[in-house]
Amino acid sequence: MTTRTEGRSLEQRIDELEGRAEFADIVAGYCEGTDRRDIDRFMSIWHDDAEYLIPGGRGDFHGTDEIRRSQEVIGKVWKETYHWTTNHTARYETPDRATGRSDAIAVCVHPDGRISWVSCTYHDVYERRAGAWKLARRLVERYFVSAPQDVALLPPF
Repeated sequence: MTTRTEGRSLEQRIDELEGRAEFADIVAGYCEGTDRRDIDRFMSIWHDDAEYLIPGGRGDFHGTDEIRRSQEVIGKVWKETYHWTTNHTARYETPDRATGRSDAIAVCVHPDGRISWVSCTYHDVYERRAGAWKLARRLVERYFVSAPQDVALLPPF
């Protein structure tokens, strides 16, 4: 019987654990950057030549200039967004490349205050370049976007 650690040094195993922590930070950075409209946080997770792919007419964005523009596009559609991401998995392909998958539900507020629920899975490719893990590719697989609904929102704190 082989184990997951067989054949790998302690340094390699620690490197993978540190990478997984960085992947989790990237996934959180996407949500945090989008939801808080923090463009610097959002842009910090992408490699310069990354791809951000949203099928179904929402746009495919290639490179950081277009990925930055994606937030302007999203900002015109949604007044606010609130993402919750879960079920994150990651698989190493090489010491410097891994794939990840996470599921998300988001509450998206229309300009008129009504909300839509959005459900999706993110399919990610993480690459370590010059010592930094970032997204090389994110494909958004959407399952549904609900019709706009009136929901009583609480006032801010």
